[in-house]
Amino acid sequence: MAARLMALNWGFSLQLWLVLDGAALTLAFAVIDLLLAIAFFQMSRRRWFPAPLFFLHAILVVYHLYTALIGPGAYWAQVFLNRVFELEILYIAACAVYRIMLMRNRQPHQS
Repeated sequence: MAARLMALNWGFSLQLWLVLDGAALTLAFAVIDLLLAIAFFQMSRRRWFPAPLFFLHAILVVYHLYTALIGPGAYWAQVFLNRVFELEILYIAACAVYRIMLMRNRQPHQS
């Protein structure tokens, strides 16, 4: 589910990036990250896996508001957000590999 949410996030953010500019774009990203933080918070009530994603997106909401009001140059904001997105994808992939390993270990071994 988290991977699907991140794919939707990427697609929707790309569309916003093409249409909006400046503070409107930054505030739109803040709204998207707020919605993702809420979704990951709801998911983290049942499992631990989404909890770091919730905290990350909650921090990103504050970061977007900071960049809209005070913020660094657009270049550094984009560099930071790209690295955060890459780390998020790496985390989701690592959790998927961990889950696959658990599922393989639960299956009875066939001779």
